[in-house]
Amino acid sequence: MEPGSIDNLAILYQSVDFIVVNKHWDVRIDSKMWYEKLTLQSQLKYRFPELADPDTYYGFRFCHQLDFSTSGALCVALNKAAAGSAYKCGTERSKQGSSRIDGRWRSPR
Repeated sequence: MEPGSIDNLAILYQSVDFIVVNKHWDVRIDSKMWYEKLTLQSQLKYRFPELADPDTYYGFRFCHQLDFSTSGALCVALNKAAAGSAYKCGTERSKQGSSRIDGRWRSPR
């Protein structure tokens, strides 16, 4: 993936309630620091100025976090109800998993 820029933001999913974006590596989600020009917040405001919500501190409701150096899908709620729904899903989740292992074990000699 090429480095992030203000106009380089991949949209993975968009609906009335949510946008899922592909966050670039080494891009902060938001920042209070004036000298940090490139953030996901600034990319969203550049791409979707009409969706920025002045009632929120950063203009958007980020449903979860990704580390600064981590790239990947990040969900943004576009209204209070959607943010509440995403929060509820995150707090009432249970984890399940399965794994499949192929191969042979070597017995110690």
